[in-house]
Amino acid sequence: MDTMIKIETFLNENESFNFEESVVCIGFFDGIHKMHDKIISKAKSISENENLNWNIITFTEKVSDFLNKTNNNIQLKENKYLQFKNKYNPNFLIEIQVNKETITKSAEYFCDFLKTNLKVKKIVVGDDFRFGYKGTGDVQLLRSFFGEENVILFKRVKEISTSLVRENIISGNIEEIKRILDRNIFVTFKKIEDKKFSIIDFNLNLANGLYEIKMDSEIQEIEILENKTEFNIGKDVVTVEVLRRVM
Repeated sequence: MDTMIKIETFLNENESFNFEESVVCIGFFDGIHKMHDKIISKAKSISENENLNWNIITFTEKVSDFLNKTNNNIQLKENKYLQFKNKYNPNFLIEIQVNKETITKSAEYFCDFLKTNLKVKKIVVGDDFRFGYKGTGDVQLLRSFFGEENVILFKRVKEISTSLVRENIISGNIEEIKRILDRNIFVTFKKIEDKKFSIIDFNLNLANGLYEIKMDSEIQEIEILENKTEFNIGKDVVTVEVLRRVM
């Protein structure tokens, strides 16, 4: 099986890609929780049933973060893209570059770009998806442009959201995070001095406490204080799987 290819686009009408007709899912997919998984898996399933290519369309950052010059992500982009590749392996990962030009494209322009430049035939998205300048585009516009049968919608579930994951990171509720993600959360630390490491995935503070983690297949307990801990390892960056909060 071919490996996922990452493509960048600036939404310029003269951009040309060697794409075939495809089904796509569109979203930022921060944290890749259970509803994200359903949306992405549905696009892959349609591609298999209808013999289409399938692609994930995402964004370099959230428009709100770009405008506010902040970063509210809960997952490193590199880790998210690795998960796209290893778990789903679409034909292409299409990354829309968020900048002053791309955020002013009209909703109608965005639809036309999807159809004409990216050869999109079918779309799978959450029913609250907004796009185009100031978020004027919605799923009804997508359906009028591509046809109702070609836009598959997933209803937002209040109990499953990236916002809830953020809240539970702050409270240190690892079990609830596991319920929302349907998997353990992975956290990346970067060395800041000697044996001291700091979390680099998010700007939130994971609740201080003792956590059971898995690192390189070895289970151990670490104390996290103000997003920092200590490792006696010969690496500058390490990603660990958080199993539970001990205390």
